[in-house]
Parts: sequence; structure tokens; C-alpha cells
Amino acid sequence: MKCPDEGAGLPAWRFNRQSERLRERFGGRVWRLGLDGGFGCPNRGGGRGAGGCIYCAPDGDRSPYLDRLPAADLDAQVAKGLAFLERRYGAELFFLYFQAYSSTFAPVEVLKSRYDEAIASLERRRPGTLRGLVVSTRPDCLSEEKAALLASYAGRGLEVWVELGLQSGLDSTLKRINRGHSVADFAAARELLRRPGIHTAAHLIFGLPGESEDDMLAGPRLIARLGLEGVKFHDLFVARGSALAGDYLAGEFSLLPPERYLTLLADAVELLPPPMEILRLSSDGPAAGRLAPRRQIDKSLLYKNLELELEKRGSFQGSRFLS
Repeated sequence: MKCPDEGAGLPAWRFNRQSERLRERFGGRVWRLGLDGGFGCPNRGGGRGAGGCIYCAPDGDRSPYLDRLPAADLDAQVAKGLAFLERRYGAELFFLYFQAYSSTFAPVEVLKSRYDEAIASLERRRPGTLRGLVVSTRPDCLSEEKAALLASYAGRGLEVWVELGLQSGLDSTLKRINRGHSVADFAAARELLRRPGIHTAAHLIFGLPGESEDDMLAGPRLIARLGLEGVKFHDLFVARGSALAGDYLAGEFSLLPPERYLTLLADAVELLPPPMEILRLSSDGPAAGRLAPRRQIDKSLLYKNLELELEKRGSFQGSRFLS
């Protein structure tokens, strides 16, 4: 990740890709093995937040290679994930990634049992290849006890990441998209996780209905102030079966053009502290589950174009940090 202007007063990189930092820490490419722990989500079904977030797909972001494997059978999921990652990518090092739904939405003893089961399965099948544990969840699904449990895995030598869904830095947007939590809830969850061994990353979506470009940058500014260790950026896509699909078909909002999304990414990374790791620049999602756009952004091209955009500006990650 060498900057073309190295030696001209600029750093030797434009933005901080986590994939490169993991290579440095572990000596090779680390792959995420996506799992569904069967935890569900408090923002779906009856009661508070009935129906869930308006953009959420019915499968709760389950890894496609898991197919119809039951959430109860984590050993089978690990086996299926290993077979896919090894066959397609030649993967040798792994993070176990509890990805689907809200993966801290259960009592502590259930969480520990599920996490331990997956760890034991991978260690039995591929001894010495596990490097970390990643848990994707919501700000309102955490407690002191759950944070302590997650930190305990760092004590066992694993790199622990907790991915917190924020999506927007504005309470008005969070209400509009039916997130079921506030910005203050997110900040409180970040404080719960501020302990040795836990790295916290935020999920942010650009292009949510009703947001201006400045509104979208409220999220990067917030996570910069809170000092998170990482961020995942997502371009909004319309998932089949989501509440958003009806609004899109009714013409109530339009998606961001790719060129506008690129400039927003460049604006955002300029606002982030240089050490913050960028885990992702765009959304995943199979074409079969997408109403619009049908194809996801070409990730390799997006990374290249973001470097070029920052080079054109003469800027880099952190150039406007706290500005």
C-alpha cells in the first residue's frame, strides 16, 4: 500500500486496510469463516422494533455457503465453511465470524457454549489455524458480563473483534430505518467494550433514505470521536423481502450512483484517525437476494479507485481527522 507521493511529505499509504494489518500480525492472509449461531435479533418479531430494520434481508446476513445448514449444528457449519474457503481461496488461517443476526443476543452461558463449540470444531479439524473471534451484534445486546466473556477469548490468545451495527450517526435516521436503538446506545456499548483485548468496529451505511451527504458523514465523525478500532462501510442495496423493497418500488428514494459513493468514501476516510482499520468498503450480497442494484460493486476496482481519488486530492486517511 505504497503512496505514489512517498517522500513528498505524505505518508506511504492512503487508507488503512485491515487485510494488510492482519498479514503483518499473523504472517499471512486471514479468512473469515462465517457462522450462524442461531441467536436471532431483538429488533424482529413482536414487541419493540417489530419487523426489524427496514433494509435487513430475511436471512439476517447469513453466509451463502452455509446454505440450509441448521444453526444448531455449528460443527457442520465449520466443516462447510472450511471446505468452501480452502477450495476457493486456498485459505490457511481463520477468524471464526459469528455473522448472522445479533450474535450476543442470548444469555452469557449460551454465548460461551456456542463460541466454544465453534472454536473446538475448527481446532479439531485444522489445529493451529485459528487466529481470532469476530462477533457481529447490536449496541442493545451487550452487558458487562458479555463484554467480560468476549475479553476472555483475547486472554486465550485470540484477536477479538466486536462489530457493532451503527449504520447512521443521526438519531432521526435511526428512527426512520427502525433500528431500535439510539446514538447514545451505541456510545454506551462502545464504552462497555473498551477493555484490553477487544477491538470494536462500526458498520456504516451510505445512501439511507432521507440523508444528505453531510448527514452520511455524521457516522464517520462519531466513530472517530469515540476512538473505535475499525469500520465497515456499506453501500445501501435493496434486499428482496426487506421493508425497504416496497419503498424502492414505489419510487420513494433512489440509490447512490457509484461515483457519488466513491467521493463519500474518500470524504469519510479523511475524517478517520490513521490507526483505524478499514474492514470493508462496500456491501456483500448475492444477486439472487438483491432487488437493486443486481450486482455488488467490484471490490478490487473500488479499492483502486479510492486510492486514486485520494491521490487526486493529495489527501489520505486522517488528513481531516477531528477537523
